[in-house]
Amino acid sequence: MSTSSVVTAPWRLLWRLGLRSSPLALAAPLVRTRPDPDLAPVALRAAGADVAAEPAALESAFPHATDRIVVLVPDTDEDESAWLRHLDQVGGTYASRLAALLDWTPVNVRVSPGEGTAVEVATTLQALVDGWPVPVRRIALIGHGRGGLVLRAACALRHQTPDAWHELVSDVVLLGTPHLAVPAGRTMVPLSRRVDEELAGIVTDDVVDVSAQPLPHARYALITPHTRLQQSRLGGLLGDVLWWRHRLPMRPRKARSLFPSATLHHVPTHEIGLVNHPDVHQAMLAWLA
Repeated sequence: MSTSSVVTAPWRLLWRLGLRSSPLALAAPLVRTRPDPDLAPVALRAAGADVAAEPAALESAFPHATDRIVVLVPDTDEDESAWLRHLDQVGGTYASRLAALLDWTPVNVRVSPGEGTAVEVATTLQALVDGWPVPVRRIALIGHGRGGLVLRAACALRHQTPDAWHELVSDVVLLGTPHLAVPAGRTMVPLSRRVDEELAGIVTDDVVDVSAQPLPHARYALITPHTRLQQSRLGGLLGDVLWWRHRLPMRPRKARSLFPSATLHHVPTHEIGLVNHPDVHQAMLAWLA
């Protein structure tokens, strides 16, 4: 993957954040869509419909099931359609190429934010393995945005059964998932700080359990855009910059890694995001071969 430096003009940063018109939209990347209360907090998905984690339903939904499952979890305010971004530019999705070239069976999992979601994910994945049409040999997890945080929490829930799903996980790939945690501060913080933290991949310890441990046997790859290497220019435009890299002599701000064993890969995003990024496509094929 390329690791060359990218100088981002303020207007391009605004574009990436979806702030193309009104200054009132400056908080757009920080606002999450309220989930539909009628939707289950966690659901297996296939062909645009929910799939019960039961043997008959799984066999019907995945008639060509293989012994390798790649579980794709989008951000917590999105569904599996998020994985179709830039399809016309790159000619394939992560799921389609892993299926066609490496014989993985893609399984989409929709998650909604809220308490108990990680438990629901862990329970659903266990039922998926138990009811899969063929014995499962290997599982890979791909999470986007805060969907990766849900996977992190689910992986920390250990099962004591011989065929526990987490024992089969060989790789965890995280796309733009916040990977640093800082102590929760005041409830009301300046917008510039919130923007800085969002761009830097930071969450507060009241959002995540910082003590949760990664799977010791799995390989973790964390993909971040180059903007996380740079000071926030948007925060500078708003004033009162509180970028996490700045260290005051007497008050250093410490950020704790949520994925200490992960290998970090920084990619230039430009007009294309981390979903179906060409560099990530190539790297993922190598990791999951």
